[in-house]
Amino acid sequence: MSEQEIIQKYFSRHQSICETVDVSVGDDAAVVRPPENSKLVVTTDTLNVNVHFYPDCKPQYIGHKSLAVNLSDLAAMGAKPIWATLSLSLPNIDHDWLKDFSDGLYALADMHELKIVGGDLVKGPLSITIQVIGSINSNLKLLRKACQLDDLIYVTGYLGDAALGLKLINNNIKFDLKVSDRNYFIQRLQKPIPRLDVSTRIVEYAHAAIDISDGFLIDLQRILTMSNKAAEIDLEKIPVSNEMKNIINQNYDIKNLLIGGEDYELLFTIDPKDKSRLQKHFKKEDIIVTEVGKIVEGIGVTLLNKNKPTDLPEITGFDHFS
Repeated sequence: MSEQEIIQKYFSRHQSICETVDVSVGDDAAVVRPPENSKLVVTTDTLNVNVHFYPDCKPQYIGHKSLAVNLSDLAAMGAKPIWATLSLSLPNIDHDWLKDFSDGLYALADMHELKIVGGDLVKGPLSITIQVIGSINSNLKLLRKACQLDDLIYVTGYLGDAALGLKLINNNIKFDLKVSDRNYFIQRLQKPIPRLDVSTRIVEYAHAAIDISDGFLIDLQRILTMSNKAAEIDLEKIPVSNEMKNIINQNYDIKNLLIGGEDYELLFTIDPKDKSRLQKHFKKEDIIVTEVGKIVEGIGVTLLNKNKPTDLPEITGFDHFS
């Protein structure tokens, strides 16, 4: 089967034109139309086999995650996704793998009304690069550098579950786990949920934001560095899933939840006066957002345990080149 036949068979579901797309998959390049009175937001992520996923991972999950990590970046900017391009390097043609991969990819794309409008297909080591383009209102955006003194720090969802899933896959940790709990942790790793459900609501009043891909502490530090601020984090407020509570009861240090990465939750800051507004939004929608600390003067992060400073972990997160 030729390159063009593979593209047509597995990656042409969004080939028809629509309101924002004049030319899609099949030509030398896509032709798209940005929404009026908006600015474009562009992000790119590459996922490599044995770095971001293992060869035996379900291809549906690989397709999902390869798009989800990009959508998470758009969520951190307060942007709405519109289009994506896919560059796929394959060592060989496996039709079952391609079908399942594309099913996972398009299921998430359709969930967010995103159109995949082009890309590239080559032979080589398994690698997936996706570029996503979104839009923001010209006056509304979330940036890392914009947190302010006395801001409250919030995170979505739960921390540490995905990192524990990776440890379980690698057999780096031994706990008494129910099969359902083990499956939960591994799925949190392999099928992250981009928090566009939160970012589209808070972009009108939140100050700074970042998605937690490398670890809560290291990603928080990136906001603090760009904003020239410090933070105090209360360990007793860190959101913990019911499955993780069982692990912590087996002497798993809660600080591990702050350094593992792969959460793809949203970390953001708001003015204290907007606290009731935020709580009203998400209590009504049953979306978990948790206040975990505040922005203060100074440099770096202070962890508090029962209102007393406690040591930071030696490693604060993941870095490809460290």
